[in-house]
Amino acid sequence: MFRRILFSVVFAVAVAPSPEATIAGVVPVPAPVMAGPLSLTAGRTQQPATAPRSGSQTLRVEVQGRALSLSVVRAGSTGLAVLSAPAHSVIGNLPDMTPADFQTIAARESGCSVSGEVQVLGSDRGTVALATGLSCS
Repeated sequence: MFRRILFSVVFAVAVAPSPEATIAGVVPVPAPVMAGPLSLTAGRTQQPATAPRSGSQTLRVEVQGRALSLSVVRAGSTGLAVLSAPAHSVIGNLPDMTPADFQTIAARESGCSVSGEVQVLGSDRGTVALATGLSCS
């Protein structure tokens, strides 16, 4: 129950349109899309000095040449990681990746170990978000 509520909140924050795009009335040009094997080298654009004990953070990670949003919410020693396309992205679905690839990225970027199964949120456009639980010590 707690995970479902936490997932709903994180997902709503991750897919909400940014105020800048709404105020300006324009959508930024997307990054070029390249086909190729899955690259697990994720680059952070926001890196806290120390991992927060509780709270949330949104990191920008790069997968297959696409910038994606990784939202991490922590409450004590538990947490939730949600990977989704940024709100300003023209391509609203995620690139094809295995649950193990997502868990690797979530563990590396959050500094926590992954717990539980990967939950897939799909639509007629494809996969729009992946979520997994975190165990942080």
